[in-house]
Amino acid sequence: MGRETELARIDALLAEATSHGSATLLLEGDPGAGKTTLLGAARSRASGFTQLTATGVESESHLAHAGLLELLHPLRDLLAEVPEAQASALRAALGWSPRAGAADRFLVGAATLSLLAAAAERRPVLVVVDDLQWLDEESSVAVLFAARRLGPDAVALLLAGRAGSVPSGLVHDVPALTLGGLPAHAAAGLLPHATSPAVLGRLIAETSGNPLALLEVSARLDAAQLLGTAPIPDALPAGEVVRRWHEAAVAGLSPGAGRAVLLLALSGPSSATGTVAVAALAGPDEAARHLDEARERGVLVQEDGVLAFRHPLLRSTALELATPAERRAAHAALAEALPAGDRARTWHRAESTVGTDARVADELERLAEMDRHRLGYAAAAAALERAATLTDDHDLAARRLAGAAHDAFVAGDISRVRRLVARVLADGAPDRARGEALFTLGMLEEYAGSVPRSVEHLDAASLLLDGPPLVRVLAELAVARFRLNDVAGMVDCAHRIDAVADIADPEQQLLAAFTGGVALVLTGDPVAGVARLDDVRRLADLPALRHDALALLLMAISSAFTGQVGHAVTAGTPRLEELRRRGSVGVLVPLLTIRASGRAWLGDHTGAFADAGEAAELAQHLGYAADAAVAEEILAWQQAARGLHDDARASLARARTLTDRAGTTTAAAHQALTAAFCAVCRGDLDATVELLEARLGIDGGVGSSGEPLGVAPLLVEAYTGLGRTDDARALTAQYAAATPAAAPALSRALLHRCEGWSAVDDAAARDAFEAALEAHTAADDPFEEARTRLAYGGRLRRTGQRIVAREQLDAAARAFAAMDLDHWSDLAARELAATGATAHRRHTPGEAPLTSQETRVALLAAQGLSNREIGASLFLSPKTIERHLSSVYRKRGFRSRTELAAALARQAPD
Repeated sequence: MGRETELARIDALLAEATSHGSATLLLEGDPGAGKTTLLGAARSRASGFTQLTATGVESESHLAHAGLLELLHPLRDLLAEVPEAQASALRAALGWSPRAGAADRFLVGAATLSLLAAAAERRPVLVVVDDLQWLDEESSVAVLFAARRLGPDAVALLLAGRAGSVPSGLVHDVPALTLGGLPAHAAAGLLPHATSPAVLGRLIAETSGNPLALLEVSARLDAAQLLGTAPIPDALPAGEVVRRWHEAAVAGLSPGAGRAVLLLALSGPSSATGTVAVAALAGPDEAARHLDEARERGVLVQEDGVLAFRHPLLRSTALELATPAERRAAHAALAEALPAGDRARTWHRAESTVGTDARVADELERLAEMDRHRLGYAAAAAALERAATLTDDHDLAARRLAGAAHDAFVAGDISRVRRLVARVLADGAPDRARGEALFTLGMLEEYAGSVPRSVEHLDAASLLLDGPPLVRVLAELAVARFRLNDVAGMVDCAHRIDAVADIADPEQQLLAAFTGGVALVLTGDPVAGVARLDDVRRLADLPALRHDALALLLMAISSAFTGQVGHAVTAGTPRLEELRRRGSVGVLVPLLTIRASGRAWLGDHTGAFADAGEAAELAQHLGYAADAAVAEEILAWQQAARGLHDDARASLARARTLTDRAGTTTAAAHQALTAAFCAVCRGDLDATVELLEARLGIDGGVGSSGEPLGVAPLLVEAYTGLGRTDDARALTAQYAAATPAAAPALSRALLHRCEGWSAVDDAAARDAFEAALEAHTAADDPFEEARTRLAYGGRLRRTGQRIVAREQLDAAARAFAAMDLDHWSDLAARELAATGATAHRRHTPGEAPLTSQETRVALLAAQGLSNREIGASLFLSPKTIERHLSSVYRKRGFRSRTELAAALARQAPD
């Protein structure tokens, strides 16, 4: 009654799920606003749906995956349909396997998605989660991961949480509906018919129409008060009214019944454990009387033979009213009721302890070690943090807090990391604990916060650590300084690593070779630098490091500096895919970004588009900043080159937001060059000039790899297109002076192209373009070679040499088409048509290009993978894969996977 608008939204949610695909809605409201009632109404309206429910419980919010177990238990029989790596992680998380396993956070989320999608193949699914603010973090992250990545699957997710209590980062993009008070006509329906209009108006005003408050207040008014002939108690806010009445209900229980209710409140969903504890304390007969009393007073209800609180607020009230001593006694009773080895027993023992207890602290540390591999890092962080509070050894407590901070970092719990590090730094901790805490905080800032602050924290950590941790922190510090274009700082890190690294330790050798090699290249000694970077590849292939994610990442970056991009893509891809299967998602973002760059360099822009899009999506899920920005920039480049200009603008905007957050915008030459390229693609040469002239003022116009005047090729092109020939020639002369004869072949090719662009004399232009093409033969960058041919052919056509121009323009058009770069392919085709020739087109003019996700799906389908296998690889549901494949077939005119595979094989680089 009075919730017609809300019920209409719920009906629309259910209809959307059954007709079009997954849909999510968050109900927010104050306590007593009717969220739980609306969830019940949704379930009653979801006829024909498989219904899955979970409720967050405040006292159980530290128990990892408790909510997910409640939610997914009815689907356990479908686990065989979940990809094995995901299923293994879910079994470990939910205790569905006696074997030890790792409950990787990302794989658990992917498994949740896969299990829901499998259930939706049979009938529509309704997922209902109440009190989301109290659901354990691991469960809420998994549910929201599934909500964001389910596609055309018939899954409706209806979540409810207390207003202002659900973490904004968890639900920032989830459609929300805020529940206000009931209108007068609906409020009147909750009150006795004899209620006078004046009393009705006052009650509505004083409770703000809160349904629970109206019911609780009216139930405690006598007939005279309802009629308005006797005074009503003083006014209270709605929430306060509810709280007062619940306090009265719980406080009015006898001591025995109060203890029984407290035991049930602390036992969470395992009410059986609470009942056993009650019986153990009072005996079976007395326990039954206590529980009956709680039911009679309206505190408890019996639902399907299980005791439960009449309202979640009553559970909270029972916890709030209990004294610390009463809560400790209840925890102790619950611990006694649980078997040895039960992780809940350890937690109850910890909560029953006053002061410190070395045995319980040690037990919690062992629990953290098990949780880290079985339940996830968030659970380990919680256990270590509690262990620290029970530890009387100050130094050991600090080390445990530092360890908890690291686990929280891996789990992605940013606020907990900051809080724990602050505790370590404020407590006069020993140097090692302080160093470890600062190292963790520095990594947090580098990947998800401010890079300048990261440098501060990592530098401070490097003064407190020694041995392998010192080498690791110096390597991270070097990377952070590189992000800020601080070459001198990076060189200093390299020297410090060389001074302390243990040459007998492969990991330390690897970090020293990488940091030292990059430093040498950036300071003008490429020969020595390449030699050290070549050693990175050798070390990364050692048995001790072959399966190490960081080793693969450093090998990939080294290959970009040494020019061995082809080897990095070929040799690194199998190892990258192995990391994907293992669920090492965090390192996938930089690895996919690097592979996207390498593939683009080699001319595989189809693969580059796929990798960049996946890296950007994963980075959004993980909350990355600096690495995410580079992925978004590469994605924007690929989108612009296909004519997807609106998409490119959106990707660039996200990249700029991320670099602003990371504090690297002024140092982000790659971002400016990408934005300038996108402007060239959409024909906005003025924007190109504005962007790149600004870089000249910031850092002299260096390129994305630090090369002198790397902005020149695009800026000379823009100057020429705008008729600013004097500026073009002047900049070309500066570029020539900054590019030595021994410069890489691509740099020489781009210089000669600038000379061709800016030449006044046609013969000089021809010589310059021919020199550029000669240099391109050694440069191995098909896109830039095709761009040179397009510029050369255009110049020949405009000077009347149409026959000669056709050769260059036809080669350019074919190259762009093979790279799947629709914008440039169409541009070359138009130039070719202006010579009187006809370009061979792969697609119909104006046909929509594939999106990045469609490209990813197409590439995997061409390899012969099934929809289920593709979904497992991309963390998507089979139905989402089916939808993307249908779109690929429609856009490209394919009728089978055989045709798809053949088409992609034709455009693959040699």
